[in-house]
Amino acid sequence: MSEFSLEVGQNRFLSRVDTHMHAVLKVRARDVDGPAVRPSAEVLVVDCSSSMDWPPTKIANARKAAAAAVDALPDGTWFALVEGTDEATMRYPDTPRLVPADARTRQRAKAAAGHLVAIGATAMSTWLSLARDLLDTRPDAVRHALLLTDGRNESEPASVLHRVLDECEGRFTCDARGIGDDWEPEDLRRIAGVLRGTADAVVEDADLPAEFRRLIRSATDKAVPDLRLRLVTPAFARLESIRQVAPADIDLTDRVVAVKPGVVEVSTGAWGEEAREFFLTLAVDMRGRPRFEDLQLGRVELVPPDASVRVPAAPTPILGHLTEDVRLSTRIDEDVERYTVQADLGQRLKAGWVRFGEDDHQGAVAEWGEAVRLATQLGNTEILRRLGRLVDIDPDSGEVTLKDDIRPRDGFAAVLSLASAATSDTPVTPEAVPGGQPRQCPDCPELSPPDAQFCMHCGHRFEVAP
Repeated sequence: MSEFSLEVGQNRFLSRVDTHMHAVLKVRARDVDGPAVRPSAEVLVVDCSSSMDWPPTKIANARKAAAAAVDALPDGTWFALVEGTDEATMRYPDTPRLVPADARTRQRAKAAAGHLVAIGATAMSTWLSLARDLLDTRPDAVRHALLLTDGRNESEPASVLHRVLDECEGRFTCDARGIGDDWEPEDLRRIAGVLRGTADAVVEDADLPAEFRRLIRSATDKAVPDLRLRLVTPAFARLESIRQVAPADIDLTDRVVAVKPGVVEVSTGAWGEEAREFFLTLAVDMRGRPRFEDLQLGRVELVPPDASVRVPAAPTPILGHLTEDVRLSTRIDEDVERYTVQADLGQRLKAGWVRFGEDDHQGAVAEWGEAVRLATQLGNTEILRRLGRLVDIDPDSGEVTLKDDIRPRDGFAAVLSLASAATSDTPVTPEAVPGGQPRQCPDCPELSPPDAQFCMHCGHRFEVAP
């Protein structure tokens, strides 16, 4: 049986002019009374468009990766192998169905993977539609798709892919990987976000088989097909935004569903024995509210898929407490601070790549230099390693300079850093908070802590103190 716990991290103190409350939800799942027994279903989707044929290492390693993924499937896992071009084609089995993994089916699937041929165009909606139809045949299973592509989704309008993604949401999760130097990171980010998976770049083609084995092990370790977060708010508060921030960063704001007035829910996807964190922002109207006492701005509940999953019996409150004490109302919770910095880091990574693509190398250096500083502050060595493929970092001054011959895949890996769970493996420890007077924002009347780098209310970046 899986058992979930929930904690809320926040600074509950608000001033009379505050309009937002930020909080971090910490959700943990663990096995009790032994691991839950639930079947798994897996669809492997391999891009076989003509661009996969060059260099030849791409299709060769894609074949090896598909075989490695099949080898990693535990006995009894329902699975299929799909070839993706401008249409989706069954490669194993030869009819649209899932088969259970055993020595015989794995051997046949690996033989089919060895004969994948690169020819055709790219229409990802057809791949996902077939994966959905196959996985729908196993409604009792934890359902997952693993998608590999090297190209842009140029054989269909973007609206078609978006519509199919909306149809697939909640029916299976999907991890997406890009190989080579000519695909679109935002396509993978959207697929992974809507389908509650991860997105990342394959930096070295030869690493793909090991990555596929890792992803299959992670997917088949899941025992809970879905968990929903339910938020109940009073009339003077509403959910403004919510995102999963660890281990992978997924914006869930536009995936929130209104159940009834004051009640919303959002799906978080499949779970194994793991921990995740979610950053939410409530818009609040504190006018006329009593001071000097705790007020409930909302309450969070975990909604399990069935009775085999245990969740806390009582909802967890998100509190607000009006105070006149500036020292209390301007203090920022450590978790909130960390994930606000992380959001800024993500924007810097993407902005640097945009500037680089526009041949604005000075602008790219400025953005990536700030990203280096933020990643260093967070202690995120994996993102620093990815940035190290783009820039040289002076160990003494911290100044950065562009590397020569930057490959697109290295930029893609940086852009997708936070969409990949790999960059959250390193514990993050914010820098120590110095003392001092609260900082006055020049763009709004709010105060922020003395060490704040930006205004928590309007986002204005403060000048670095001399």
